[in-house]
Amino acid sequence: MHHLVYSSTASLGLTEAELQRQLGHWRSTNASLNITGLLLFSTEGNIMQVLEGDATVVHQLYTVIAADVRHRNVVKLADGPVPSRAFADWSMQFRRVAPADFSRLTLRPDATPEHIRNLLPLLEAFMAEEPLRGV
Repeated sequence: MHHLVYSSTASLGLTEAELQRQLGHWRSTNASLNITGLLLFSTEGNIMQVLEGDATVVHQLYTVIAADVRHRNVVKLADGPVPSRAFADWSMQFRRVAPADFSRLTLRPDATPEHIRNLLPLLEAFMAEEPLRGV
């Protein structure tokens, strides 16, 4: 099992409403590719996504996302093998988050290897903090 976590900034055309309209299509695509994960969207337009699945498929999907004009400043935060899926029940869980919450979930340029290793557990804990909307 492989995971890749990235962050980006939404271009002007990628709003929360547009994300909501596209979720059904993206979830269907992810399910057909056996990809699971979550998508966080800050009210300031910041995005973080976790992709889980076969390494080749995850990297192909990331390449498409990184080239999408709706994303700017795409930064890979984590990329590597994991013992199991952290978000196995979600083809793409979506959550809008406040800027302060988004800031505490993202890596800083001075992130330590320990912080990077703790990224998925931090995201899992964050997602468990309050009821989730939809799968």
